[in-house]
Amino acid sequence: MKQLKTTLLALVALFVVQGVVAQTREKSVVRTDSTTVITIVKTKPQYSDFVPKHDIRIGVGTMSLVTSFALDEVGCVDPIPNFRHDIAVGDSYLTPRMFIGNYTLSYTYQNRRWLQYGGKAVFGASTRWRKEANTGKKIENQSYYCLSIMPSVRFNWFYREKVQLYSTVSIGVVTDFEEAYPWGDLTLFGCSFGRKFFGFAEFGLGTAGWLRGGIGYRFNAVKK
Repeated sequence: MKQLKTTLLALVALFVVQGVVAQTREKSVVRTDSTTVITIVKTKPQYSDFVPKHDIRIGVGTMSLVTSFALDEVGCVDPIPNFRHDIAVGDSYLTPRMFIGNYTLSYTYQNRRWLQYGGKAVFGASTRWRKEANTGKKIENQSYYCLSIMPSVRFNWFYREKVQLYSTVSIGVVTDFEEAYPWGDLTLFGCSFGRKFFGFAEFGLGTAGWLRGGIGYRFNAVKK
């Protein structure tokens, strides 16, 4: 019985040592009798000290409600009829409008594990051409562009050196280069994966698109 008890305690100690991924160790002593001593090593999760960081990202996103208004002529009224213009373009056709993406450049400064703040710029574009019916030659560019610039605040609700889950709120101005109006962008759910060079994927609402993805680089603001 004594031998069985000693063996079971030894197996428990081995399981604890092998099953926990940690860096900080604590030792405890279990005495089975006056002569037998088993030392159990316990570990606790330990994370490196946080250092403020700079975070730079470039990404691309899908169409969104905001960019559909600015780039897809949603809500535009028909132009005033122009006889000369109609004659000039009578032997031509318009190509389908093609959305070519929302492109984002952002910078944030992270001074807390849970908080980053900075700004982002989003540029979106769609292309459309009028071409001659006989030759296919481009005779008129009907491309549209929009640009938004917004201060941003990012909240990390899960933080590790290689994986972060977050949400972001951005409020600023968007322009189609004819008029400007206030708007915003919201990242409902975002995930970054990697240490210095990393990738990210997001789902959100606003100028950057419904779905976004890209790459980034983060580095320490001060030396450890």
